[in-house]
Amino acid sequence: MSLTSKIKSRMRAVQGWVTLCFGRATGNQYLESKGMAGRTGNNLRQRSGKIRKMFKR
Repeated sequence: MSLTSKIKSRMRAVQGWVTLCFGRATGNQYLESKGMAGRTGNNLRQRSGKIRKMFKR
């Protein structure tokens, strides 16, 4: 993964975390589920980049 894609992925994960916390604080289940989905998807994206890098060696 390039540096820019790593930064974008990390920012999306942070955005998902903020959305999740905001949804919990306000009691909004839609925001809470959207934040959890965003965190999960971006964590998978980060892990796939690490796995690709491991197999390149």
